[in-house]
Amino acid sequence: MPEVYFGAISPPTQAGVEAAVYRVLEFAGLTGGELGGRCLIKINAMSQEVLPGRNTSPWLVEAVLGQMKERHPGTTFALADSDVAGYPQFDRACLHWGYSDIAARHGVEIINLARQDYREVATGNEACPVLAFPQAVFSADSIINLPVMKTHVLSGVSCCLKNHWGLLPRLRYQFHQRVHQVIAEINRQVTQTVFNILDATVAMEASGPKTGLPRACGLILAGRDRVAVDAAALDYMGLDRGMAPHVALSQEAGVGSMDYTRSGDHVEPADFIPPQLGQDLVSLLERRLRAIPGLGKLLYRPEIAPLLGWVGTQYNEQVWFRRQGRDLLQDILGNSPWGEQYRSLPGCGGRI
Repeated sequence: MPEVYFGAISPPTQAGVEAAVYRVLEFAGLTGGELGGRCLIKINAMSQEVLPGRNTSPWLVEAVLGQMKERHPGTTFALADSDVAGYPQFDRACLHWGYSDIAARHGVEIINLARQDYREVATGNEACPVLAFPQAVFSADSIINLPVMKTHVLSGVSCCLKNHWGLLPRLRYQFHQRVHQVIAEINRQVTQTVFNILDATVAMEASGPKTGLPRACGLILAGRDRVAVDAAALDYMGLDRGMAPHVALSQEAGVGSMDYTRSGDHVEPADFIPPQLGQDLVSLLERRLRAIPGLGKLLYRPEIAPLLGWVGTQYNEQVWFRRQGRDLLQDILGNSPWGEQYRSLPGCGGRI
């Protein structure tokens, strides 16, 4: 039965995260043979605006990258994620969240998966007969998965399995109506993932992944089995496993097991606010447009859908973030134990 490590972080500083990551990597026991010559560290960098809980926290990226390089000098590491549908935000996210500074300090490459050549893979799955993965996925000997613990209005939660959705940056919006089946298939195809560290320093609840509420947890979950870590995350979040069917579908696909044992620190379960589609205007509008006979199929053709993605992103940035997101950020900066860490980021400190 797979084991999931619960690591409480204290104090809420870079040093506290470093200590927790050290314990997690000792638990992992990864070898150079498992990592190979090239390891891709898959972060979640979906947001150029700094709102805690949206992206992988930079202090976790810093700790994992630094300690992995020290432990495995024979492996070349790279940070990777992609632009969101219809909008090139990744480069600015790397600047605002400090990933660019981290990569420069450690001398590693940052890869925008959306700008790479692709190779198609026939899956035999009716939900997605063909998937197009970027070249970096094929050239990676191993993948370290660094997702964020979030609720998600389309997939229920966004944790380890959903973070691999970003390994499919080309036209992935076309799969929104089959999101659970496709997440399971992506994870079945990507076999190089050797370890997962789920970031819950500041997580997100309610209408995530963009317009939810930050929730400081001071926690990381980790394990080799993506399915087990996600099942443990759902249990910790106090959410019914059935609200995220891709977890069970991934188990059925042979990716991993929803049964697990716990190790590490004693952590009391939380009570996350579940996602509601009606709370996220962009996702609700997409669902209604797709339901219009004839027009829905036309609007989400590859020639038109990126424009709709751009409009949705502009709404989230220019309307929702200005009206609500900034207040949520200010609350974390002023009232959360993680506020000092976030104030140090370029996107919060006025250096951008």
